[in-house]
Amino acid sequence: MEVNDYEDLSIIRAEGEIDHWRATELEQKIDDAIRGSENDVIVDFSDLTYIDSGGISVLFVQLKKLIEKERRMIVVTENKNIIKILRLVNIINQKNFELKPNLEQAKRIIN
Repeated sequence: MEVNDYEDLSIIRAEGEIDHWRATELEQKIDDAIRGSENDVIVDFSDLTYIDSGGISVLFVQLKKLIEKERRMIVVTENKNIIKILRLVNIINQKNFELKPNLEQAKRIIN
């Protein structure tokens, strides 16, 4: 997992799998981005192949923090399995949550 900066944004890039053990790392990276900026948060799941309930829980907890600050979480992925999971847990319909197929579209809605 890595964080890339784009203008005033921190883009959290996760690849491979997010399971119970890696969920803590995701939580810390998103938390750092929330505290380190007043901007929306982009979570790039373009290279993610799997996310379990621990990772989903992190997304909901961090989204709640962003909602309280009137900011958005933008998740980037075209992976049909990840999108299916996000739909099943209904995070896609949550306030201040955006799903975009690529980073260019995610960056565009912020500017």
